[in-house]
Amino acid sequence: MIEVPKPSDIENVFAMSEPQHMLSKLLWEIDELTQSQSVWVDNETFPSPIFRGWNAAVTAWHITDWLWAAKPEIRSKLGTTHGFVFEETNSGIRKGLEKFQEAVAIRDRALYICREIANGSKHMRRTKSDPTIKAKAVWREAIERVGLVVPGDLVLGLEISDGDKTKDALQWFIDAFGYWENLFRDNDWISADMRLPDKIIKFGRLKEALAKNETGHAAKIQLAVPT
Repeated sequence: MIEVPKPSDIENVFAMSEPQHMLSKLLWEIDELTQSQSVWVDNETFPSPIFRGWNAAVTAWHITDWLWAAKPEIRSKLGTTHGFVFEETNSGIRKGLEKFQEAVAIRDRALYICREIANGSKHMRRTKSDPTIKAKAVWREAIERVGLVVPGDLVLGLEISDGDKTKDALQWFIDAFGYWENLFRDNDWISADMRLPDKIIKFGRLKEALAKNETGHAAKIQLAVPT
């Protein structure tokens, strides 16, 4: 008989319950952003690249919240690896989160940028923000025919500037993902046991896949790619 997935023990998150699930979500959003920006994909009802870029930045930053809230052992490890101390009390945990987030923002510039975008997404017009960070949508003229684009068309791109350094938004998000993936792998926080279940759970398919050891980079992390 097919086994029903165990419900999340966290309220109001659907099936998500582990930091690994947020890492999965981030890779999914990066992949969705990549696909939506393709010149082989026609216009959609909504400007998908803009929405997906925003979502990717928010998810990348809020992995800090999910990691910190996960369990005491993880908090202890984060304090050690990021060079700060905190008390395992209600107020200490709150202050510890602030220290952890500040440490992450200092260590990884891509995540610092994601924090700026995530905070901007919550407050629209912030009174305090880093003026050197600019997340921009730009339209540039196509100079040759490719995909669905012909010369003269204007094509959307997403860019993020950090002072005088400008890169495609995707590259910043990939860099942010790399920071988290390294941290998760170094501490063995990725497990097949924590893989989110598929939309349709085929009878016998899960055991068959595990028996065949059908893995791969994305499948190992359960980064939204089913076996």
